[in-house]
Amino acid sequence: MKKTNKFTILGAGLAGLSTSFHLGHESCIIYEAKPYYGGLIYSDFCSGFTWDMGPHISFTKNEYVRSIFEESVNQEFEEYEVHVNNFFKGYWIDHPAQCNLYQLPEPLRTKCLDSFLYSRFQETQLTNPRSYQDWLYQAFGPVFADVFPAAYTRKYWTTDPVNLGVDWIGPRVYYPDIEDVKNGFKGPLGHNTYYVTKVRYPSQGGFISFARKLADGAQIICNKTLQTINFRTRKLGFSDGTQIGYDILVSSIPLPTLIMCSVDAPAEIHEAASILRCTNLLLVNIAASHERKRNNHWIYVYDEDKLSTRISFTEGFSPNNAPYETTGIQVEVYGSAYSPLPKDYKDVIYKVQLELIEMGLLESREAVISVHVRYIPWANVIFDHNRQSALDKINSFLDSIGVIRAGRFAEWKYLWTDDSLLSGQRAAEQCLHHLYT
Repeated sequence: MKKTNKFTILGAGLAGLSTSFHLGHESCIIYEAKPYYGGLIYSDFCSGFTWDMGPHISFTKNEYVRSIFEESVNQEFEEYEVHVNNFFKGYWIDHPAQCNLYQLPEPLRTKCLDSFLYSRFQETQLTNPRSYQDWLYQAFGPVFADVFPAAYTRKYWTTDPVNLGVDWIGPRVYYPDIEDVKNGFKGPLGHNTYYVTKVRYPSQGGFISFARKLADGAQIICNKTLQTINFRTRKLGFSDGTQIGYDILVSSIPLPTLIMCSVDAPAEIHEAASILRCTNLLLVNIAASHERKRNNHWIYVYDEDKLSTRISFTEGFSPNNAPYETTGIQVEVYGSAYSPLPKDYKDVIYKVQLELIEMGLLESREAVISVHVRYIPWANVIFDHNRQSALDKINSFLDSIGVIRAGRFAEWKYLWTDDSLLSGQRAAEQCLHHLYT
């Protein structure tokens, strides 16, 4: 067994890279289970197509993060306003749908407005929603809430909104003004109410290119899957049989993985880790021999009889992401312990293609140039009611033994890319505090 540099980092995703960058790469070593760095912002390249791990774009207003991304691509990035749409039973509805009720069919259109107004004008307002369902009913009224966000919740979060808390929402779901909904019932608002407006994306090389500055010079050892960790003796054991000692440890890998690998964490901490839930994701990447059929960057699909949950177009993010006069259609299909993913990938591919044809996004199955499926075991944290108490126990334990966490799944939070980068920066500050105290 040998000791490495001052700081040992598990995971070379954005948060892990950021931690090493802010500490100084010469003082860090990163162990990554995959053969590449980047985590969820990794980009695949296949036959002229660029495929990200889902529709990644940068809409941060943080100037520091923006500068790192700019320098990573030598100022070569696309910048544009996004066009997002919703599909519901054959109807196309601008996003967010709650502000574009005029595009709904009657009588649903009027029912949504009446329900919304009743919810907002009732004498007793719900001030402390106990669940996401309570929040949705207050925000939109039961009719719209049940038909749209509740249905999407069951597809994207894989459970009913009554099973979710509300601390994750923030700006992610738009709580509309009364006048916006009333005016959006009559016709187009004339202004955007979506939290994502102008975005940036690398001109070349996929979204992973925004991490070049962070990764340049990093000491990353790939194909190192953590198998055991002894917090008392500060030893890491990997699946290739090697053992490494550490002084100060930063984990950016999922909390359940870290705890389940522990040989000395208390039983109650192992039990708490087993309670944490996340979604799994199948990305169905379809290259087709025709141009994009709609001028949308991504589309939300509310129909619960469809596997497709969100659909994006790789050439929409940068024209260099696909060959001329072709389209790269990426379809997200979600599962979890609450609602497992289909096991037959061939059946998933077949059904998804039929759904795209029905929606008019794919001309025919004969237009498909290639298709491949990528499985992502850690997609999104599920903010169910069991999460916070379990997380508090785990965090208290890890704090007591000096293990620092950075990133979405290490902190078990809803972090965007800028949040993850800044999480790594905070982890670096914690490391220095540990080192000098």
